[in-house]
Amino acid sequence: MVTYKCKNCGGELEFGGAGSMKCPYCGSKAFFSDADFKGNEEFRKKLLQYYKAEAERKENDYSADSLWTVEGKDSFTLQSGQPLNIEYMKKYPYPGFVCYLARESVVYIFDSSKDAARFSAGLRKLTFPEADTRLHRSFPEIKLELSLSGGKHALVFKRRPMLYPAEMFAPWDSTHLAWVISRMENICCALQYSEITHGGISPASVWVDPLQHEGALFGDWRGVRQLGGNGDLYDLRKTAITLAKNTREPEQLYKFLNSAPEADAFSDFAKWDKVIADGFGGHKFQKMKF
Repeated sequence: MVTYKCKNCGGELEFGGAGSMKCPYCGSKAFFSDADFKGNEEFRKKLLQYYKAEAERKENDYSADSLWTVEGKDSFTLQSGQPLNIEYMKKYPYPGFVCYLARESVVYIFDSSKDAARFSAGLRKLTFPEADTRLHRSFPEIKLELSLSGGKHALVFKRRPMLYPAEMFAPWDSTHLAWVISRMENICCALQYSEITHGGISPASVWVDPLQHEGALFGDWRGVRQLGGNGDLYDLRKTAITLAKNTREPEQLYKFLNSAPEADAFSDFAKWDKVIADGFGGHKFQKMKF
């Protein structure tokens, strides 16, 4: 392994993260170019490990999620007799289950294990391209499955910091609504790739991170069926219109939302991408103000 010496004191530099080396003796730092990394595979591995650890740390940092507050608390009993207490900000009742927006989780409490099984079966129908390593983030990721007393059943999914139902930020300015539509188009393409229809895209089921511009589809997954027609694309338009502050500007947005969807999600996304180019001047990341 190649070693590096501190130019100030001559001490052997140690990996300091963020592409740097640090002297443990005098504290001096040194930064390297790609050429410096050649022949030093161990350093490069450590650098990758550092970035991965940093990403995971930020991914699980809920301290910056200042929007989340406790609005209520529900309690259930596990089959073991232990309590299951859920502190939540919002809860969404559906026929047969309740969805809770908890701090680090999205918790579903089903009236029966049969409904929970149908929900899980719907999720298992998702398939992703091997080359895409992030698409799974747009759908519920299971953390725990729990049996409760009285025949109830719980499915606990991961909630990333700042991930909320899109309706909580309504009405949306067109500039910000544009990226929400883009995320919904992404989701519809993933559903089509999986050859399924969700059938429940709505302002409450589409969850978004307004800082990272990510989206995820929660809601009810029990009614997932084999792909037929373009119902999800119609629901996408209805959802966007419900969330919008002004659907008439730009004109391209109005025409898109009031047009019939294309025959498939991939063609519809291409149609939407033209709206982004012609109506919004291309893809531009604009920070949302709260």
